[in-house]
Amino acid sequence: MSRFPQKTKRLLIPAWRRGALLLTLIALLLGSALDSAAAAQPLTAFGVYVKNAGQEPWRIDTLAGEVGRSPVIVSEYKQWDRPPFDVNELNAIWGRGAVPLITWEPMTLNGAPYPLRAIATGYYDEYISESARQARDWGLPIMLRFAHEPNGSWYPWGIRVEGNTPRRYKRAWRHVVEIFRSEGATNVQWVWTPNVNSVDLFPFKKLYPGDAWVDWVGFDGFNWAKDGRWHSFTRVAYNTYEELAKLSSRPMIVGETGCSERGGNKAAWVASALRREIPRFRRIRAVVWFSEEFDDEYAGNMLDSRINSSPESLRAFQWWLRLPRYGLSREALLNTPRRYLKGSPKAPRLPRRGYGRF
Repeated sequence: MSRFPQKTKRLLIPAWRRGALLLTLIALLLGSALDSAAAAQPLTAFGVYVKNAGQEPWRIDTLAGEVGRSPVIVSEYKQWDRPPFDVNELNAIWGRGAVPLITWEPMTLNGAPYPLRAIATGYYDEYISESARQARDWGLPIMLRFAHEPNGSWYPWGIRVEGNTPRRYKRAWRHVVEIFRSEGATNVQWVWTPNVNSVDLFPFKKLYPGDAWVDWVGFDGFNWAKDGRWHSFTRVAYNTYEELAKLSSRPMIVGETGCSERGGNKAAWVASALRREIPRFRRIRAVVWFSEEFDDEYAGNMLDSRINSSPESLRAFQWWLRLPRYGLSREALLNTPRRYLKGSPKAPRLPRRGYGRF
């Protein structure tokens, strides 16, 4: 061994390689920070309405394959001239990792009303009780949306239709919930969703049954492109979101939303909504996309809200539903605290551009 200490050899790294290593380190640190920020954000469940999905569950599989993410909520619509809970349909939805969201409409398939006054005074108690027992006996969680959009005039239970009043509506809602509770149907979570209060035309504050009778609050709102007017998701939702935040501490759900293919770039609208707008509504816990094509008197045209209405629309869903934001599981959704005050009750600023308006 030498008496003298050996000199440490200097590791020589070319300047270009040092720069590359530095950029790699920065990217890793930035990626870690972004992952932490994403993890800190409250997650949102992706849900969908596809016609006849419960009866033809391959439709759920097809959609999941198309967008690359399985829905955590599958929506169905049931009228009062038939039982609302079909065990085979419920099992088909649940078996695919989703919770059924049943919109229970007090009317016949042809639109004849089951009046709110008669519901509130017990005339249909036998039917309601039998429905409650069906839900109880199935045993697994059901999200039940009774008499949705009561602040509009397009359904028989709407305010100012058939002499309906806020008091009558609330009495009917509470009566139905009371019967389900008395029958032991505690697996049902009650979902209250008015139509968005666009430009204060559809107020809903006086119609709210109260937190004691509701598990979820939310809204239905579309970019109808009526008369060529093209609105971002934020424009559709912002004032309703703030009103609901003042009205209730319950978690929020978008019960129905969608976008027209007319008057703008739908793919850009979807991308903007999923990427930068919905994540800023921090109290929204679930979003249900209404994937259907239908004629609508309000819009004055055919509204094609299907996820795959065009290749560009489908690609936007495929790309942006991959975000971790939309990874909320069914179990986490169903275990959402009934008092849910995460995030600001204030809506985000309206986007000025980038949401597909021509």
